[in-house]
Amino acid sequence: MARGQYRILALDVDGTLLDPGGALRPRTAEAVARAARAGIRPVLCTGRRYRRARPIAALLALNAPIVCNSGAIVKDPRDDRTLWRLDFDPLLQSELLELFVANDQPIVAFTDRASRDPDFIVPSFPTGKPLFDEYVARNREHAELDPDWTTNLREPDGKALRHPLFHVCAVGSRPEMVAFQQVVMDHLSGRVQTFVQRSPRYSGTMCEVLRHDASKWTAVLYLARLWGVGPSEICAVGDDVNDVPMIRNAGLGVAMGHAPEDVLAAADHITGDHHEEGVAMLVDEVLLAG
Repeated sequence: MARGQYRILALDVDGTLLDPGGALRPRTAEAVARAARAGIRPVLCTGRRYRRARPIAALLALNAPIVCNSGAIVKDPRDDRTLWRLDFDPLLQSELLELFVANDQPIVAFTDRASRDPDFIVPSFPTGKPLFDEYVARNREHAELDPDWTTNLREPDGKALRHPLFHVCAVGSRPEMVAFQQVVMDHLSGRVQTFVQRSPRYSGTMCEVLRHDASKWTAVLYLARLWGVGPSEICAVGDDVNDVPMIRNAGLGVAMGHAPEDVLAAADHITGDHHEEGVAMLVDEVLLAG
């Protein structure tokens, strides 16, 4: 792993760049800045919504595009422009919505709008489902409530989608989400991918659904091609299941020390955990060493 070999540093945010309390520590921020000065482009790759990822980029003084929503969309924080997005096709969108209704799962439908606008739609609130309602309540100022949203998806001319769907999720207990994940995969295997994971910000677990070809890795590859960077020149760091494709396929795939076993198994290198500021350790001991 020679110094100068890597030109992109793809960084997961929660549990990787941020500490367990959700803070960006000075040592980590300084290490990312040193990597940037050395010619390695840091790119944030997160399951977060664009609205929540953008302030982290600002703290790091990054003008690079942000890979958001587990890789379903890439946004430019300088002007909120969408650079890349993988939408569900109309048939898949319809089938997904039917599965949510049939399984009594209220839907969180993420939308692609400017950072000042609502960034997801829910059909109702409160729903009487405590874990779902907690998620919406904590993000209420950024939620659009529209009971008729599925019929209002199209513009008045009927030709264009008002809010193309690219990322949807259910929220509930972990057993509920694992069961719903199985239902989705039974019906739509090969057409979608799912992640069941929990953010420390919420009590509930989320079952996220994206297109089968949407991932942080495919989004990073889109940017790499724009910049003339090959896969072998990418270092990718993460700690959760939605990081595995980029960890497995990058020139150097790095897992945080606290990552689950399947993430550790995908990695070429294991750095320190989020208490030890593993990203700073990686930059100092591997990327800029020698």
